[in-house]
Amino acid sequence: MLPQKYRKDPPYQVSYDWSDVRDGTGYAVFYGGSMNGTTYTSPNAFYSGMIHKNGIDKTLAVQSTYYNLLDFDWDIIFNIPKDVYGDILVSVPFGFYFLTGDGDTMGQYAECLVYHYDGTTETQIGSTATSETIQKANVLNHETFSHMTTFKINASTVQHFKAGETLRITIKTYAINASAANTHVIGGIGCNPINTTDKAISISTTDQYQVIITNDPTQLKFQVPFRTN
Repeated sequence: MLPQKYRKDPPYQVSYDWSDVRDGTGYAVFYGGSMNGTTYTSPNAFYSGMIHKNGIDKTLAVQSTYYNLLDFDWDIIFNIPKDVYGDILVSVPFGFYFLTGDGDTMGQYAECLVYHYDGTTETQIGSTATSETIQKANVLNHETFSHMTTFKINASTVQHFKAGETLRITIKTYAINASAANTHVIGGIGCNPINTTDKAISISTTDQYQVIITNDPTQLKFQVPFRTN
């Protein structure tokens, strides 16, 4: 996880995008992005400085367990007290780009954890959610392998946030190489709020690789339920 001192997420007043009258909850939508290499969250769709987080350039040896490639936090900081209650929905595009490894068999999945952070302690809300496990055989050099998933994490009791406290959403991705040779991969999490198609960018010696299949979603979206009564 990124140290707290490097987070630059803004505080928010909350307006609701839709409501569930039966439960007395209103849902607010937030978008996750990346600016100058730092995760960023906003209730407004903005153009992210990076479409995805190229968090790791890793050579995966043949293994029997999944390797944790990425681990990033997106923070929502409230400037007025709020009560979170109900199902938190997190939509995450994630994928890998294969630099080397002709004919390999690969697998990937993601996890999502939600925390109440009071400035000192992270207290997990609900249980860790795990995506589908996606596998692909005969992966070729320079091939992109991506997936879109939505997590549901239930805040079954009212979670009260004081002014200045943080709702923290942690996303992790995992990969496995189940073939007979080493595989060189770059992992990424789509985080472009305006949902622009991912593409490779070559800048001198610094390259940004495509990790989300062309025309697949790149928008990282958080739907948070608040008590309205």
